Amino acid sequence: MKKITFTGLCCGVCLFCAMVLSCGAQGPARTTGMISFPEQVYTFDPVFEGQPVSHDFVIRNKGTGVLDVKRVAGG
Repeated sequence: MKKITFTGLCCGVCLFCAMVLSCGAQGPARTTGMISFPEQVYTFDPVFEGQPVSHDFVIRNKGTGVLDVKRVAGG
């Protein structure tokens, strides 16, 4: 009788631990922003020196979370 009780207790503890670990693995889904550039490169037309040039570069968020652009640099 003691052997059956001990085996049942061990199985119960193992089952409980497995349930706790599996619930923790399925925690809340992390949402992240994913940057996308529809236009990878833009070549400006020739201009006279000192003339201002401009172009709007489109940045899209293909992710499900917030996309936080912290720094932009030209090349």
